[in-house]
Amino acid sequence: MQDGSEVREFMRREAISEATLAKRAGVSQSTVSRAIEGTGVRHGAARSKLFTYIQHRSAALPPKKGVQRVVTAFERIWDRTEEHAAVVARIIDALENLRPVATKRR
Repeated sequence: MQDGSEVREFMRREAISEATLAKRAGVSQSTVSRAIEGTGVRHGAARSKLFTYIQHRSAALPPKKGVQRVVTAFERIWDRTEEHAAVVARIIDALENLRPVATKRR
């Protein structure tokens, strides 16, 4: 589905602006805006480049179920203060290279 809702959803998930998306996708901000609004829609190279970028980045995103599991765990432990958020963020940052250990089947 190549329409404005796909672009809006991607921007929401990534928490980015039209200008940021345009820069990352290598298109103009007006291309992003036209894709969102569905106005002046041409199926040209810039529009194609935008949606190709969104599709490739979306494929690289973790599954929603996994994201929700992490968010739920975070919300369970966070006391809603800025100070605690900073501490939890540092802990998460420290886990950057942590990966599941593959177990051998016998």
